[in-house]
Amino acid sequence: MTEFNQVQLTLHSDQDGEQSTTQFIGQAFQKGSSLYIRYTESADTLQQEVRTVVKIDDHEVKIMRRGGVESDQTFRQEKQLPGSYRSPFMTFALSTHTTQLTQELDGHLGRVNWEYELYVHEELTGTFKISLHIQALDTHEIDEV
Repeated sequence: MTEFNQVQLTLHSDQDGEQSTTQFIGQAFQKGSSLYIRYTESADTLQQEVRTVVKIDDHEVKIMRRGGVESDQTFRQEKQLPGSYRSPFMTFALSTHTTQLTQELDGHLGRVNWEYELYVHEELTGTFKISLHIQALDTHEIDEV
């Protein structure tokens, strides 16, 4: 039986020098040799909520978003990999060229960092540095959410 662990997620993004930090409450679970993180992005900033799953393997991170926005992105160091993005307003193919990917995980907790170039229709549209910090959820925080 799969054990689901409640976690606090802090997602820090730096896009060409513009930084943002977002926090989510989610679930972490192991399936085979992969760590899965799932959380819901609130409908406040989007038209509809988006369910996000992050799959972390030894050498790869894959992000799958479903709902108001649907996208797939895969990150593997020194690889350029295809992905997709679809919203009610637009659809396009994209690819990511990952220049750095590091993991510091202990079970389902820790940090994953990656840097990548995002290409839309084969044109470079931005350079990103992402940090996903996965922490145990203090049970008092559940009452406040």
